[in-house]
Amino acid sequence: MNLSYKVDRYVIQEVTQGRRGRIDKGEKLVPVSINLSRADFQMMDPLTELNQAMRKNGLRRSLVHVEITESALSKDVAGLKRAIHNFRQAGYEVWMDDFGSGYSSLNHLKNFGFDEIKLDMIFMKDFDEASKKILTACVKMAKDLGIHTLAEGVETKQKLDFLQSIGCERIQGFYYSKPLPTGEFAKLVAEKGIEIENWQQSKFYQCVGLVDLASDKPTCLALDDGSHFRLLYVNEEFQKEVKRAPAVFKQIVNEWNKPESEIAKRLQAFAKKVDQGEASYFDFKQTEQYLRLSAQQIARHENYQMLLINASDITVQYLK
Repeated sequence: MNLSYKVDRYVIQEVTQGRRGRIDKGEKLVPVSINLSRADFQMMDPLTELNQAMRKNGLRRSLVHVEITESALSKDVAGLKRAIHNFRQAGYEVWMDDFGSGYSSLNHLKNFGFDEIKLDMIFMKDFDEASKKILTACVKMAKDLGIHTLAEGVETKQKLDFLQSIGCERIQGFYYSKPLPTGEFAKLVAEKGIEIENWQQSKFYQCVGLVDLASDKPTCLALDDGSHFRLLYVNEEFQKEVKRAPAVFKQIVNEWNKPESEIAKRLQAFAKKVDQGEASYFDFKQTEQYLRLSAQQIARHENYQMLLINASDITVQYLK
C-alpha cells in the first residue's frame, strides 16, 4: 500500500532524537544507519526529512548513515543516482545494503556513488571455497574503487579470521552480540571496555581500510605512536617469510618497544624517515636469512602513523 515510508519517517525522528539525548547526557556516540526503501523516494523527499531532523537536534551529519537496499536500485536508476549524489553532497555516507543478493550488483557499483557496501549474508551462510573466492574478489574490487566493505551474517571466529585476512573492514552478525536495544548496547560496550572511536580516529582508520591487504607480497600493518609499535595485521606471505626463523623474529618484536635496545633505536629512526616522506628500509638478520623491511605511511593522525610494511628476502645480496 506504499505506507512503509511513514515508518521510515518515524525512524528518522526516533534516531535523531536518540542521538541528541545521548549527547545531552555526555555519552559517546557511534554512527547509526537508517534504511531507506524505494517507497521512501517515491512518497517523500528522504533528504529533506533527514536534514530537518538533524538540524532540529543539532547533529553532525557524520552521526547518521543512509543504507539503501540493492533491490531498491532496480527502477528509476536516474532518480536514485541523483538522490544518492545529493545525500553524499550533503555530508552523509551512503551504503548499499545486501550487496550480491541481486542480479546487477557490479553495474550498481559503476552507476552509483556508494561509500560502503554490505556483503550479503548469503556468502556467510554458504561459507565454502567458492564463497571465499567471491568475497576476496569483492573486497579487492571495492578497495580499488575507493569503497569500504562490511560483511553481514558473521557468527564464528573462523569467518571473522577469514574476513580479517582479506581486509574486510567491518562485520555485522551474532559473533559479538545479537541485536540489542540502545540501552543494552551501551551497557554491553561499557561492560566489555570497548573503546569508541572519536571522529578523527574514525577518519584515520577509514584511510587504512582502503588499503588492499590481499597481496602476494609479505605485508603487515604497524601502528607507530612515536615511541612504540603495535603490529595490527600480518598476511600469510609475511608469516611464511618469518617462519624460517620464528624465534629471531619474536625476539625482534619483543625488543622493538624497548627504548634501550638497538633494534628499537633503528626502527624508530626508520619510522621517522618514513614519516618525513623519505625512502627508507630496515635490514635485519634471522639465522641465515636477511630480511629487508620497506614501509610507506598510509594514514596519519596527531602523533600516530600507520605503516604498511613489506618484507623481502635479500640474503643473496649479503652473500655476494
